[in-house]
Amino acid sequence: MVKKISISVFLMTLFVIPQNADEMIATGKKVYTESCAVCHGLSGKGDGIVAGNLEVKPRNFTDGKFKVRSTRSGQVPLDEDLYRTLSRGMGHDNAMPTWSHLPPQSRHAVIAYIKTFSPKKFARQGRAKVVPIPPRKPSTNESIAAGMQWYKDIECFKCHGVFGQADGPSTPTLKDSWNNKIVPPDLSKPWLYIGGSEPEDIYRTLSTGLTGSAMPALEGTLNEDQTWDLVNFLMHEFINPGKNAPR
Repeated sequence: MVKKISISVFLMTLFVIPQNADEMIATGKKVYTESCAVCHGLSGKGDGIVAGNLEVKPRNFTDGKFKVRSTRSGQVPLDEDLYRTLSRGMGHDNAMPTWSHLPPQSRHAVIAYIKTFSPKKFARQGRAKVVPIPPRKPSTNESIAAGMQWYKDIECFKCHGVFGQADGPSTPTLKDSWNNKIVPPDLSKPWLYIGGSEPEDIYRTLSTGLTGSAMPALEGTLNEDQTWDLVNFLMHEFINPGKNAPR
């Protein structure tokens, strides 16, 4: 019994979050100033001292627009989404690294502070709707073929290219919401996928889009089956054909 209680106490201290909101924000500000401001700027406007040298510009937090979300297009992310981004980073060609080395309580605190840059938008966070991810559809020949057709029909190739090498006809003119030039990821390099390259990650990204980028939300364009067809095609064709052969 004592041993079980000790383990529980250890876990509680590992994930402890300050009870007082002001204390949490103060802690988050310290972490942010030390680790994030160099890119995102002290005021969160994406204007840190190294921002001008980065190919992928840091996000302006005052706009309340975040790429990686589990919520519907136009909505702010959940805290869990922000925590996942801090823990994973944003892809190996992006200056946003993983901050998984920070204690969980520090990551929660910096999230609380980041939300203060766009308080009006995050005041609506409780009303945000999560896009559900249904169980994966089997990766059959029929599903992959259907996904290939969707890749053509909704014109994914215009940005990502016919062979997924980020060389589509629209690529040279792509810009984000702040008029910064952007380049889509090479789909054959899963470490470049923003939001993750597991099937469920890709389903989420396809459904919710990447706010502020050229990647639209496909929820409402494709239904659940059709979205999984596209995921199965991407997995089979670009990411890991050996592990995603038709069944």
